[in-house]
Amino acid sequence: MANSFKKMWKSSLRESWPIYLLALVTLTAGICFGNWGAHNLDSGQAGQLSVVLDSFVNQVGTVAVDRSQVVKSTITNNLFFIGLIYFLGLTVIGTPAILALLFARGFSLGFTVGFLTKERAGEGVVIALTSVLPQNILLMPAVFMAGVAALSFSWLLIRRFLNSRNPVLPGLIGYHLLILVVCCIAAAAGLVEAFITPDLIKAAVNILIK
Repeated sequence: MANSFKKMWKSSLRESWPIYLLALVTLTAGICFGNWGAHNLDSGQAGQLSVVLDSFVNQVGTVAVDRSQVVKSTITNNLFFIGLIYFLGLTVIGTPAILALLFARGFSLGFTVGFLTKERAGEGVVIALTSVLPQNILLMPAVFMAGVAALSFSWLLIRRFLNSRNPVLPGLIGYHLLILVVCCIAAAAGLVEAFITPDLIKAAVNILIK
């Protein structure tokens, strides 16, 4: 049984490696372009964002965090994003939109980290590590897994359209199970962002201010 499952997994991996590569390249391209965009802002935009960043750093140590509200908003946002990828995966024409979402998520992460490190140098690295890294350790792999699963199932639907003998039900069951796991990981990322990240940011900012 175990050997059979292992053979199926290896076969699936061999067949799907172009999809893994496409998703990884798209996500990485988004991160790189986001970082490039952060380093090439015009002076007016950079100045406005710097004011917001300075205000955040000065106030974060004293602001009380409504954790229940943060939990609600972060988990809702994360699951909405995963759900959007999921629904696009159920369509034959969803591939470009899935890739666009992966690129956008990578761009957001790259821009945030790039701007923090550009404006605050060493301090920016510390702020980025405490404010961005904790939840994204879970969230980015979840987004990547959702993207790969959606692209794979969308491709399965295309093959089914071209050849009606290709079975869909096993892929559909596997798709739903994987998305369920991804949703659990995305929800866990929301909990990290609500209960761990705020304390890390406060500790880092207090150290930097001193």
